[in-house]
Amino acid sequence: MKPKAIDLFAGPGGLSLGLIEAGFDVIAAIEYDEAAGRTYKQNIGNHVFTRDIRELDPSEIKKALGAKGSLQKGEDLALIAGGPPCPGFSLIGRSKISDLIEKGQFQASEDPRVKFLADDRNLLFEEFVKYVKSFQPKYFVMENVQGMESFQYEDEDSIIDHIKSRFQRYEVSEKVLCASDYGVPQDRNRIIFLGYHKKKANPISFEEVEKGRVSKKLTARDAIVDLSRAEPSDSGIVRVRDPGGGRLGKNFRRMMRDWEVWDDKKQERVRSTGGRKTNHISRKPNARDMVLFPLIESGSERFKEDERGTTWDGKRVVYGDLYDGSDSKWDNLAKKFEEAGLSVSTEEVDGKMRHFVEKLGVRKWIMYPSKGESGEGKFVDKFRRMKWDEPSPTIMAHLAKDGYMFIHPWLNRTISVREAARLQSFPDSFDFQKGGGNSKSDMFRQVGNAVPPLLAKAIGETIMQALGNSSD
Repeated sequence: MKPKAIDLFAGPGGLSLGLIEAGFDVIAAIEYDEAAGRTYKQNIGNHVFTRDIRELDPSEIKKALGAKGSLQKGEDLALIAGGPPCPGFSLIGRSKISDLIEKGQFQASEDPRVKFLADDRNLLFEEFVKYVKSFQPKYFVMENVQGMESFQYEDEDSIIDHIKSRFQRYEVSEKVLCASDYGVPQDRNRIIFLGYHKKKANPISFEEVEKGRVSKKLTARDAIVDLSRAEPSDSGIVRVRDPGGGRLGKNFRRMMRDWEVWDDKKQERVRSTGGRKTNHISRKPNARDMVLFPLIESGSERFKEDERGTTWDGKRVVYGDLYDGSDSKWDNLAKKFEEAGLSVSTEEVDGKMRHFVEKLGVRKWIMYPSKGESGEGKFVDKFRRMKWDEPSPTIMAHLAKDGYMFIHPWLNRTISVREAARLQSFPDSFDFQKGGGNSKSDMFRQVGNAVPPLLAKAIGETIMQALGNSSD
């Protein structure tokens, strides 16, 4: 009998998928988002509860599992896993809060840390604690953003120390793991909490997890090379020719091929792609994109400063070498815009010369603003072409909005939902479902919020070993 697990804050099922691959029987999952819940049900099983975990008591889950025979009264649960969303702990979340404080929507006299914690989304880890306390599993795994490391809880304790103290009867350790060390073609750093029950379970450590590190990291090219053979379609379904022994790594090839998905009651194959790739949908380039994209080399991240200060902060600059401050460089770029049917102009803004591109005589885009500028029509897109010979940067939930941060390594378009899923290590058979809004946004959000399956698999295999089981 396979060890049983429950997945909290399951999203589309990346964590569940990895645990299943490691040999676990995931008997229940809880996910608030309806689109993600549909994705989970479509690809993994009907055992997902699409509910707000704050309104779903553990006793209700126990009752439902008992009625189905999934977990008998008095039977030990092997694992609870999950990644509570805590937007206030992320660097992006902190930036947004800072903007709200500046706008006067938060009291300036109040410590912003208090405001973070006043947002109940940032306290969802308490729901995770509640479920661990109720089920008393042998092990638990909790994933979160690396930004949590630098967050202080109240006056003294770090948020990490506070969280660890909430798990009574458990020995808890934490460590930042990078997904690319475990076969995921993406540099994604996440803090992982790993706990074992002091009386029920064998000890476990991150030393064992780290034995699963790969010897060579996979690159963006490794992950998406064959998808360049087919342009994204409106339907999101394309057929591509096998890359024929490309550079796909062993573990990555295994995840990319068709695999067996099981429902709750029968061991039955429910999906096979048969060479078809789903969700191959991307943002369509506009006239401006077709001018800029060819000018950005692979991995380009910044352009040069000049005396007018027309540059972005070096840590966030992503334009590539589009403009070095010289008039001749701008003239050449302006000519390309005009050839694409877009009008251009140069104006003085706050004593500095700024270049604009006008669209349909209505909206102006500031092409090279300095940090701190404000005003309607500010150009906020940041261009970055991914490096083809390195792991991808962290795939984000808001990739649909910030797609220009993920320009394809060698094609003049942003990456598709399927390519983002590959970079997260989802197999091609995994079909992301649309929500009620923009379909691409819904699917990108699910992909970006997910735990990479191969990272989850590595952690799951370590726990399986501690349980005395194998993943064969």
